[in-house]
Amino acid sequence: MAWSSIIGQEAAKHLLQQAFLHHRISPAYCFWGPEGVGKDALALEFAKLLNCRASRSTKTGVEACDECPDCRRATQLEHPAIRFIFALPPPAKARNDSSPLLGLSDDQISALREELRRKAENPYHNISLPNALQISIALIRDLQRTLAMAPPSHGRRVVILSEADRMSAEAANACLKTLEEPHDDVVFILTTSRREQLPLTILSRCQQIYCPPLPDEVLIPALRQRHHLSEVEARLIAAFAQGSYAQALLLIEHDLLALRQRALALLRTTLKPQRFRQELLHLIDELSSLDNPSHIEFLFKLLLLWLRDALLLQHTGTEELLFNVDHRDTLRRFLQRFPHADIPAMLAAIDSVLSLLYRHVNLPLLLLTALLRCRHAATPSLHPGEPDALPIGP
Repeated sequence: MAWSSIIGQEAAKHLLQQAFLHHRISPAYCFWGPEGVGKDALALEFAKLLNCRASRSTKTGVEACDECPDCRRATQLEHPAIRFIFALPPPAKARNDSSPLLGLSDDQISALREELRRKAENPYHNISLPNALQISIALIRDLQRTLAMAPPSHGRRVVILSEADRMSAEAANACLKTLEEPHDDVVFILTTSRREQLPLTILSRCQQIYCPPLPDEVLIPALRQRHHLSEVEARLIAAFAQGSYAQALLLIEHDLLALRQRALALLRTTLKPQRFRQELLHLIDELSSLDNPSHIEFLFKLLLLWLRDALLLQHTGTEELLFNVDHRDTLRRFLQRFPHADIPAMLAAIDSVLSLLYRHVNLPLLLLTALLRCRHAATPSLHPGEPDALPIGP
């Protein structure tokens, strides 16, 4: 992995490369920002650069060679000078304090190895282990014992505390003590999406680097190039991902185009001028019987995006910022069919479903109420004799 494989974050990349080139490496960093924007990826790449034996100059700075033994071990998360620390589950058996791993069961060790393998393959992967709620004091004590050993003959030891805000109070105190007594050859990198939950005493000892959400103009091309998505798919995924590449990777597993068609079929039925009630109740019963709120959430978020595009066209007439770029003609026909539609009221009705979906509510009643509000906002008075089929769809 080279700097170019990290999506966006150009300011952070430049700062770290300049620190390396000018020998101004801070003893401790805190990479903070939303989840899934590349904080761990930056930390791992910087750690590799600090231990590369043949770093090379580039047009923008410097990068690891990716070929020497140190780079290969770092890429596989197996470099002895790089410690990648994250929350572990509580021990399943009596633990020997010499290593927190000794208390884990065989199943836990197997799951841990699989998560590390996935992290090595994809630095954006969010390591998730059952019951792994915090970074314990045992992990920090084990780290302290390691740091007391002789330093490597080449490079620097790098400690990456992933999701550092998950340190227990005791672990945070122990970490602070280590930061207060820095080693010349050790670089600490804390990553967090909840910076406010880290003690100020720890933050004050770190150079803080903000990693912002990835803008659509960066995320969409990355999705298209890396995952061979169409422009439409990439735009829809980016709209849901909200600047997080890790979230985008999860969304790729869903067929958003098929879900969009189902969402629009629901809207089409809702807006039929006549004989819509039985069909609409049937669709609502189908959705309610799935017992899968996340599926309904996706459907209604896709409706929000589609109606948002309709509102954009209604007020500006421009197509440049549409998420549903392949539906530009359909959206225009919708506006012709409902020239007086109160789209903000329709959006509010859809949003009411999303805000109440995970509460203890009568789901069929919630869906029916919201969709009837949409119908009223789109057509305050339906005129007899209008066709049953509305032009919503490709």
